[in-house]
Amino acid sequence: MAASDARTGGWDKASVTVLAICVLGWVFDVYEQTVMQLVTPILIKEWGISPSTMGSVTTIGRWVGLIGIFVFPALADLYGRKPVLIVSILGYSLFSGLTGFATGWISLLVLTSVNRIALSGELPVGMLMVTETAPTKWRASALSVLNGGFPLGYMLCSITAYFVVPLAGWQMLYWLGIIPALLVLWIRTGIKESPRFERVSAAMVRDGIKRRLDIWSPVRKYPRDMLVASLVYFFYLFTWIGWSAWMPQFLAVEKKLGFQLTVQYLSIWMFVAIFAYWVLGWCADQFGRRHLIPVLAVPAAAILFSISYLNDPMSLFWAGLGVNVLILGSFGAGLGYTAELFPTQIRGTAVGAAYTFGTAAGATAPTIMGLIANKHSIAAGLPMLAASFLLLAPLFLFFARDTTRKELTDFVGQQT
Repeated sequence: MAASDARTGGWDKASVTVLAICVLGWVFDVYEQTVMQLVTPILIKEWGISPSTMGSVTTIGRWVGLIGIFVFPALADLYGRKPVLIVSILGYSLFSGLTGFATGWISLLVLTSVNRIALSGELPVGMLMVTETAPTKWRASALSVLNGGFPLGYMLCSITAYFVVPLAGWQMLYWLGIIPALLVLWIRTGIKESPRFERVSAAMVRDGIKRRLDIWSPVRKYPRDMLVASLVYFFYLFTWIGWSAWMPQFLAVEKKLGFQLTVQYLSIWMFVAIFAYWVLGWCADQFGRRHLIPVLAVPAAAILFSISYLNDPMSLFWAGLGVNVLILGSFGAGLGYTAELFPTQIRGTAVGAAYTFGTAAGATAPTIMGLIANKHSIAAGLPMLAASFLLLAPLFLFFARDTTRKELTDFVGQQT
């Protein structure tokens, strides 16, 4: 089969629109995810539950969300990127609104777990769309801008919580999560299916090849890349899920900053992180991820390790700013890398499988941190998270192959 035409040109209206829609989808996705993190201190007090119980709710919800991480990208290989993206956004909008009716940790667990299925499927499908439509020269930048929706979503939720929670309660944060359903109207009319997916589909029909779900194909055909991709997801997500799940509790309660000051800190950190995504995505296109990620991972791990020893509010502010900028900036440059490793024919299945393997292990972080917090403190668990992030440095230096500015492949066995 012939390779698809290279996306070697510049940005056009179609690729910019795809990026904008996928960024918004991720922004609202992150908003939904962030609500429970911010209201954790409130729910622990209101419902009289322990930190480990909330940690378990978070971890179980993420494990259930593995269904979405695995199934949605695989379905995108079968039915197309666009329809699966629509279903994901509609799903998380609906179940976010329903979560606002939770009356205890059990109902919260059930509703957030179901919501996680749709939430977890949105980003990998969005990454497929952006990877396949962005110009080759600026693919790392585009993926960083996409992942840069994370601080936007977190900041949106933090600011909303700052004003809404005192006036209308934590439930309103979930009810406002219904709004992203309107984004589906733009998706239906504003973008077309991925051109790469359509070309591959046409070629497979022409050659008499039927599309079928083969979840082990990426492991059989690309074992090294699957291992690297899974480890990339694990090291990033174990660190970030563990840190972000307990960051509000760590600052508001353990470091005695209070809810309002904590929300202010988080909003500022996430605002600055937006620009870190953009700048470091550009750096990834210029210098390659193999050298950029280790440069970010080492100082981030050092700061995350040391922040547990700080108590002064301003010291905590600057250390938290540094660690969030480095982790999230690195996240933007590194996470999208996994979609570049595999051909269009199985890209969704491969990314979904690697994301599932990495998240399954990474999702244990909130529970482990909760258990450590019960016996010691949240601060006592931070060195573990720092060690996980530090391991990204040797992974990218010595094992991950460089995909910077290289044309994507479309078919299994095709060479770049």
